[in-house]
Amino acid sequence: MRVLFTMNPAPGHLFSMVPLAWALHLRGDQVLVAVPRPLHQQVRRAGLTAAVVGGDASFFELWPAGLDLGGNEELDLDVFVAIAERTRDDVGALVRAWRPDLVVTEPVEYAGPLAATRAGIPWVLQHWGLPVPEPIHRAALGRVEGRLRRLYGGTEVDPPALTVDTCPPSLGAVPGGTPMRYVPYNAACTVPDWLLTPPPRPRVCVSMGTVPIPEGVDGLAAALRGLSELDVEVVVSGAGVHDVPDLPANARRIGWIPHNQVLPTCALFVHHGGSGSSMAALTIGRPQLLMPQMCDQFAIADRLTAAGAARSVPFRGRGAETVRAEAAKLLGDDGYAARAAALAAEIAAMPSPLAVADRLAALT
Repeated sequence: MRVLFTMNPAPGHLFSMVPLAWALHLRGDQVLVAVPRPLHQQVRRAGLTAAVVGGDASFFELWPAGLDLGGNEELDLDVFVAIAERTRDDVGALVRAWRPDLVVTEPVEYAGPLAATRAGIPWVLQHWGLPVPEPIHRAALGRVEGRLRRLYGGTEVDPPALTVDTCPPSLGAVPGGTPMRYVPYNAACTVPDWLLTPPPRPRVCVSMGTVPIPEGVDGLAAALRGLSELDVEVVVSGAGVHDVPDLPANARRIGWIPHNQVLPTCALFVHHGGSGSSMAALTIGRPQLLMPQMCDQFAIADRLTAAGAARSVPFRGRGAETVRAEAAKLLGDDGYAARAAALAAEIAAMPSPLAVADRLAALT
């Protein structure tokens, strides 16, 4: 079976889909990943084969001018439609030339489903982790409805033949979705010696994800100031890590270490509320302090807070004092860790990517 994955040029989108791509490869299927050039090296580093579509299309080039990301709780799909406008023709040509049996794509990638429909082959939708709440998604689609109609050129896109859902059932699984265990992937690293030694005091990991925006640097600085007054060891990584000039005495930059490697040694994860970061912490069973910045991160924060596995800091009030107070509550109450561990057990009981890969083969 030939399987074509189509993705947007964001590392987080790729990271969530690598385990299923690997599972198909291990079944003996041929896997090809179609991405714009800014992501093709990440695909290769994941041990997968890339095809460049859409040239150099990137978020930074195509993000709408003047859009205020900080504190924007709406899901803005304009940039994803713009990327699909750049990749549509290339993806269509690739499908005709390579002739896949199946296309697998993500929730905001629109060229793959269009090409699959026009070629008469099934396509599969894989969610990243915690799905965007349906009312938020519907409202976002309504704002780009005209652009999508022009993109489709009169084609009525088929619904997905199957929807892969990695969300733990108790957190709101997708109706009718096929459950799949979330397997963390955040690229590879060499594990440093200090990570193999138990920390002398509680360790807290701080990260604002992989997309460098000014709001992320501000949040990172506020988090570090707040945690500086607690009796903890702080490790900080991700976007903006080198833009904070003076780290507190209890913090250190660690470069890039995958979350699934560093979080087992941590008592708490402080981050921006991205789906991949949230799911990594859920899989490891660690409490989270969420500092959402934009889009669906606010909905993710609400969902995890309601589940009792996290607390969150409002965007407009994310100063050092607020971070310190919320982190102290999470570290001082074992109930958060217990509820996070229960969610980790729930995830571990879900079907593996290998089992879901067999389900995909049955579609063809």
